[in-house]
Parts: sequence; C-alpha cells; structure tokens
Amino acid sequence: MTVQRHDSPHPPIERTFTAVRAALPSANVAAFDAELEEITHAPVVNLAALDDFLSSWWRIATRATADPSDWHRMHREAEQLRSGARTAGPTLAEVLARRGVQR
Repeated sequence: MTVQRHDSPHPPIERTFTAVRAALPSANVAAFDAELEEITHAPVVNLAALDDFLSSWWRIATRATADPSDWHRMHREAEQLRSGARTAGPTLAEVLARRGVQR
C-alpha cells in the first residue's frame, strides 16, 4: 500500500498576525481588526487570549484559503438559516436516534 501525496494548491499560511490577516477573506478583516484591538488595548494584555485569538483566526484563514467556494457556500447557507429562507435539518441527536445509536 502506498500513500498518495495531496499537495495543497495554496502555500501554508504562516501563523503570524500579518500573514493571517492578509489571508483572510475581505469580509472577515474588520472582525479580525476589532478583536485584536480589544485584546491589545486592555490595561494588561492577556497573552493566552492573544494566542487563542491568533490560533482561531489562523484556522479560519487556512480553511477559507483552502477552498474559497466552500467557505462562501457555508456563509450563504448560514445566512439563509438565520433569515428563515431555509429550514434547519435534523439535529445530530435526532439522526443518531433514528439510526438506533444511544449516547
């Protein structure tokens, strides 16, 4: 058995504030800036919160860059659910119950 290599069409995003911000979809940049401003302008900067901030935005940038069309589709569907234009499907618990899986 051999392992197939799956090269990413996009280079990996460096886990730095500048690289993550540059890789974000334009719709997310303002939220990134606002959250960073809030964390860094506190009387005492919480380094754990700053690290969590960078980690979570890095994951967003990585996912959005890996498949931009999927990222946009996810946001369109979320907006449809929020607006009521689309009804939510069954919950995970409902699907598992139908399959006889008990948790």
